[in-house]
Amino acid sequence: MYKEIINNISDDLSGKTIHLGIFSEPYLTYMLDGKKTIESRFSKKKMLPYKKITKDDIVVVKESGGNVVAYFTIKDVIFFDLDKTNINEIKDQYSEFLFVGEDFWDLKKDSKYATLIFIDKLTKVTPFHINKKGMNTWIILKED
Repeated sequence: MYKEIINNISDDLSGKTIHLGIFSEPYLTYMLDGKKTIESRFSKKKMLPYKKITKDDIVVVKESGGNVVAYFTIKDVIFFDLDKTNINEIKDQYSEFLFVGEDFWDLKKDSKYATLIFIDKLTKVTPFHINKKGMNTWIILKED
């Protein structure tokens, strides 16, 4: 899967930690249109990408059930333990950048961990298919 992506995207990715993120609608379109400038991942357990990504890593963007459509550099990342930080603080401070509605927060209210990923230098690519199997919504493709 890694070689498929590298061959279809760019040499810009060499020497970087590369992640594959699966994105669903309507959030994918908001991100591609530049309205959503922070991606979030909330979970009940410590799972990727929590504490496994850093500034300047690359995220390859794959549409849920679809093609790879873009990639971006991580400008910054913040991790939250939601036993120590109230989810409403994240909502109040970052909602407009996450470009999510009230229904999103209702779905995430029982989460224990959160990762906020600040999007930088998003590059759209000619969509292409990769053979990704399984239900994981975040994969580390290559670590440096």
